[in-house]
Amino acid sequence: MEKYLRTYITLMALAACSFFLAPAALADKATVEIGHTKAPVFTTKEKIVFTLKTDYGNLWKHRAPPNAEVPEDIKEFEAPGQLSWTDSKGKHDLPVQVHLRGNTSQVESQCPFPKMTLSFEKDREGDRVSKGTLFEGLKTVGIGTHCGGKPGSSVRFHRVWGGLSPHREALIYKVQELLSIPGFQAAPANFSYIDSKTGKGPVEPQPSGFVVDRPMPGFFLEDIKTFVKNADGKEIRAADARFKDPDKPYIFTSIVNAQRDARAAGSTIEPIDPKDIIRILLFQALARNYDWELRIFPDDIPDSQGLWNFKVVEADGNWIVFPYDYDLAGWVKSDNSPPELPDLADRRFFKPGDVSQVVAEFKEKRPAIEALVDDLAKEDKSGALSIRGQISSFYTALDRKFR
Repeated sequence: MEKYLRTYITLMALAACSFFLAPAALADKATVEIGHTKAPVFTTKEKIVFTLKTDYGNLWKHRAPPNAEVPEDIKEFEAPGQLSWTDSKGKHDLPVQVHLRGNTSQVESQCPFPKMTLSFEKDREGDRVSKGTLFEGLKTVGIGTHCGGKPGSSVRFHRVWGGLSPHREALIYKVQELLSIPGFQAAPANFSYIDSKTGKGPVEPQPSGFVVDRPMPGFFLEDIKTFVKNADGKEIRAADARFKDPDKPYIFTSIVNAQRDARAAGSTIEPIDPKDIIRILLFQALARNYDWELRIFPDDIPDSQGLWNFKVVEADGNWIVFPYDYDLAGWVKSDNSPPELPDLADRRFFKPGDVSQVVAEFKEKRPAIEALVDDLAKEDKSGALSIRGQISSFYTALDRKFR
């Protein structure tokens, strides 16, 4: 976020000879930061290698089955571990509990080294052990891992291995924030992993077999519990979700029926702004991410879930809708196929003026997006080159479709 603000302020200064953001930009900034923690890990510029020590063999035995009800012994399993690092404040060793997360990515053939969530316990005085550190105020934080250390990709979904995917995916979260779309904060980092049983780097199961004996790229990611807490809200789930948690309200049916859905659950909310949805749809096309579902009209995709890789949070009389999870995006996989722009012709919801306004925003922010990609090029030239090409073809298609 700090990087974006420096870039944006510079552009504004050149255009208006002012050191202050315009009122509209300030409003966008306030909106996009809803739910954001102030934990320094998401803003620090220090180059840090974090070390996570736990029993990886036991942890990986508790992978959740994909697209199925998760057994309680797996759902509740956490492996004790330790997160260590050295920064300008000194050396830190925090006790943590480690839990696997993800759906199909927990399958060994997809991600031999799956995504994780870290939980910070409380000390004897009742304070969170993360107090006074980069993780100040956090109870939990996600880790996006390298998925698989062996060069190449997974079968079927072609998840990228070899350490190339995490920082590319973290970039997409940064661009999401830049485009004034609410969501999770992400912070690229590097991780060393030590198996507590052997004292050495863990060995990934087949089909990888990679020995993780060197620092690997990854990223920290805000999670939904943190977002909901900081937004002072509650998570809303799709009414037709395949598996339900009795503690969560499952009432979402579609974007246009959001007010009706909320009333049925005893809430009153403002209509969802079509411009917010237009931004999301264009952003997904920009990143070449098609692993999602969002029911906008009641008769859309009736045989599938209303929400997939989307979150809805009710806060302050609004439903905040935002996407997440980009490990299958074209930016990550270097997929240079033509972009699939959304169909925004239905004027029941998508007004021409709203579409024009959002398209103009995307064009205005192109230089800042490309500046973020240039930062990635310092460590991943081939990935940045592919993303640059995808950005170019997106804007060409945007000009043709929305003149």
